[in-house]
Order: sequence, then C-alpha cells, then structure tokens
Amino acid sequence: MIQSVLFINPPSLPGTTANREGTAGMGVTVSTPRGFYYPPQTLAYGIAVLREAGYLVGGVDAVGQDLSLPATLVLLRDHVPDLFVVHVTPQTWDADVRFLQALRGDFPHIPVLLIGTAAHFIPHARWSPWATALLAGDAEWGLVQAVRALPDQQPAAGLWYAHTSTPPAPVRIPHHPTLPRPAWDALPTDVYPFLSLWGSRGCEHTCAWCPYRLGWGDSRRVRDPQEVAEELVWLAQTFGKPRHIFRDPLFAAQPEWVRTFCRELTRRASPPPPWEVEDRPEHLTPDLLHQMARAGCTQVKLGLEIISPSLLVRWHRVPDARAAQAYIRAAAQAIRTCRKEGILCRAFVLTGIGETEEELAATEAFIQEHKPHYVSVKRFVPYPGLPSPPELSLPEERLRAWEERLQAHTYPPRPSWRHRLRRIWS
Repeated sequence: MIQSVLFINPPSLPGTTANREGTAGMGVTVSTPRGFYYPPQTLAYGIAVLREAGYLVGGVDAVGQDLSLPATLVLLRDHVPDLFVVHVTPQTWDADVRFLQALRGDFPHIPVLLIGTAAHFIPHARWSPWATALLAGDAEWGLVQAVRALPDQQPAAGLWYAHTSTPPAPVRIPHHPTLPRPAWDALPTDVYPFLSLWGSRGCEHTCAWCPYRLGWGDSRRVRDPQEVAEELVWLAQTFGKPRHIFRDPLFAAQPEWVRTFCRELTRRASPPPPWEVEDRPEHLTPDLLHQMARAGCTQVKLGLEIISPSLLVRWHRVPDARAAQAYIRAAAQAIRTCRKEGILCRAFVLTGIGETEEELAATEAFIQEHKPHYVSVKRFVPYPGLPSPPELSLPEERLRAWEERLQAHTYPPRPSWRHRLRRIWS
C-alpha cells in the first residue's frame, strides 16, 4: 500500500542545467551550470493533487538546490517513501537515466513512477529497466488514479508499465479543470527568482517546427479565469516574488478569457501582481494589450520566428502568403503597442529552418525598424515527432554574426524600470 510519496526533480549533469519544464516538457539542457530553468511546476501541482487525496507527500528539487548526484542520494536516504515520482524529459534524459540508475541501486525495492508531459516520447527500452511505470501526459490529472493502480499493476489512464511495450494515450487535462493550488511550499521557493502558473494548455496550430502541441496536446484546454486570477494573487501574497510567468503557449488566443481574467485580477488586488505571457503576434491586439497592461502584465514573449512569408507558409505557421503578410503586420503592431503600454517585449526568432541571406536580412531589418526591448534567437531542434532539420544554407559563423547584430538593434529599458516594479511589490 502506498501512503508516502516523494517527488524528485533530478540533479543536472555536471557543468549543465536541466530545465525540465522547458519546451512543453520536452526539456532543455543548458550548457552552463546554474543556467536558466523554470521552477518545477509539474512537481508543485503533482504534490498538491496527491496531498489533497490524503497522501503524505514531499518534494526534492535537486536542480534548484544545486545538488550533485551523491548529495541527492544522501538526502533521499533520510526521506525514504513508499513511492518515488521522478520528472524526466527527452532532452534531459542523459541526466535522468544517470539518476535513475543510482536510485535503483540505492533503493531497489521502492517503486519508481516517471512523469512529464512529454516523457512518453522517451523510448520504452530506455526507461523500462529503471522504473516501474511512466505516466504519459498531464501528470496532475492522472496521478491519483495512477498511484492507486500501481501496487497491483492495475490499468489507469496514461499509465505505461515497464512490462508493457505498447504506449497508452496520454492523459490530458480537460476544459475548466478543478485543481488545488500548487504546493510550492513543499519546494525550495527561496531559490526561485520567479514562479510560474498556467491558464491554458495545448495548441491547435500546426507549426511544423514547434514541439508545444506534442508535449501539451493539439487541443487547447482552459482553466476558469477567476480561478487563475485567484491563484496569481495568492502566489504573489504568499511567496512575494517580483515575477510570475504564465507557461501558456497561447495566452491571448481567447480574448474574452483574457478580459475576464484581467477584470478579476484588478478586482482582487490593487496594484495587481506582475505577470508575463507568451503568444503569437495576431492574438496580441492593441485593445487586449492595453487591458493586460492595466492588469499588471509586465512582459510579452512574442513568437516572431522569421520575416519570410515563404518560410512561414512552408512550416505551416500561417496558411498562405496573405496570412503571412498579416502576421508580420500584427507583429509590428504588437511591438509598438507593448512599448506604448509599458510592457516589455521579447521577440523570439528562429533559425535553422532553411533561411537564406535575404530572409535573415529581412528579419534584421524588421528588428532594426521596430526595436523590441529584447531578442532571443533559437535554433530549430528536431524534438521527437518533429521533422528533420534542413541542411544549413549558411555557415555557422555567419549565423552567429547575424545574431549579434540583432542584439545591437534592440532597445532594453533602463534598469530603473525593474527597480520601480520591485518597489511596488516589496
């Protein structure tokens, strides 16, 4: 019988940072120690649902606490549960399997359940020697049933046992789920510079370069905006962080949802707590950005990608050339409006998708003209389920020089901007 459960965000490989929440649960391995990573939101919600179901639950974030593998194992010896729940991802698998092998060696009789929205993309042969089962999909929605099923190896939604080679369909959170508040209190929140939350999950767009619809599903499911506003205010008042980041890939896809959320947020807190979002350009209309700014939105991550109608169409970002032109106009308008409303705008640009010198030049000219506050350049990664990357049409050194020029065209705010924000919420 399982009564106690310990959730684990495993240690990174030496010299790296395992960002398991990144890229819709596909994960990101940052090639520097103590690099950027999202706090383990999957653990916070997972701990909360099992705690609500009556289990004795704890959490270890080895990445946040900067624990080595030996130090993590020493810590676990003082907290041996009936079940280990371990967060794993395809892109951090080298670190994950290293930890799982050590865990099995030290605790051979304790069952191990793997979780992660994209964990089921890890081949069965790679994880099955080291774990009892894997829960595919949205862990917070399937964990209670999975933990109840484990002792007798009974079936449950999304539960993939090590002795079964055929993967199940991932369990997905439905529309308007009722969830407990995330159990950040069970994790080392003092080391996190921000906390995260979500108002929706999944994406119905078909961009061929994007892993988000693979990790979070290809149908968009939303939470009640009033519940999300309550959670954000609770996070700010309980933990006092200067930043709160929404992990939704398409925060503003439903304008009325955003308006309701903003209205509920301003009704509950004055001033409202600071929050950040990401989205496509065409969703971020001037009217919506105005309401978001008044409700405390401080930063928008804008999925610009590339200024090339042909590539936008070829990779299914937009349906046709006319839509591509409208998309580019919407991006320019979103950047201008963010600046007008006092919202930081970080434009995300994508390379490695077969771009030419002319297309890079067009993107650079766009950045130079419209001057977002920041630019982040990402290289296309062929995550599981995505197409193979095209051959690079440009030398690597040419791309690096281009990236440096893009940064020179940005217009970061003065440091005092953030200092004022922190004073408001101190």
